Amino acid sequence: MTKETTLDAEIRHGAGKSNVKKVISAGKIPSVIYGLGEDPINIALDKILVQKEINAGGFLTRIFSLNIEGKKNLAIPREVQFHPLSDQPIHIDFLRLAADSKITLDIPTRFINEETSPGLKRGGVLNVNRRTVQLSCPANNIPEEIIFDLDGLEIGDTIRISSATLPEGVVPLITDRDFTVASVAAPTVVKEPEATAEGEGEGEGEGETPAEEGGDSKEASKEDEKSEGKPEEKS
Repeated sequence: MTKETTLDAEIRHGAGKSNVKKVISAGKIPSVIYGLGEDPINIALDKILVQKEINAGGFLTRIFSLNIEGKKNLAIPREVQFHPLSDQPIHIDFLRLAADSKITLDIPTRFINEETSPGLKRGGVLNVNRRTVQLSCPANNIPEEIIFDLDGLEIGDTIRISSATLPEGVVPLITDRDFTVASVAAPTVVKEPEATAEGEGEGEGEGETPAEEGGDSKEASKEDEKSEGKPEEKS
């Protein structure tokens, strides 16, 4: 389950590009928090602290407690904009959450115990169909990842979403089938091209050239005969 992280935020007064530049030059990241029927609030966050949280991974699936003027605001990042050249965060959108809010997130999958899978030990290959799975999660119970155990799996076995243990209240967005997440496939065998049998193909078309040559000779002989039968022209 994701842990709630607290970040101090200050209200950002003013709007426009000039105001945004001032916030950024002061080492802050201009941001906004919206949702739950309340008015959006323009805020600014410490750039170093936010960059640290982004580098930690899973930023868009984590819950943050934004401390705005002493008031706790539960929120989740919905979008992060990065500078096209420096790749530094320059704006973040936060969605307000209530304790009982439900939210749809793409949660990454992880596979464990590959070394105890007989199929993989015999050269089988783990084919992953879904690197992430869309889940509907309570705001206070969001998993960081979905873990699938490969222990005992043989070649040809399929790993389905039902084989994962999900936290209470967390359900897949796809509910009409027990969909496949991964499978253990047979090893791929690359066949060498078959060698051509010795002498095979040699002599193809034999007799064609002589026939053609013979044909040319016959035509030449006819021309010679015609020439011989003609009287010589007198000057």
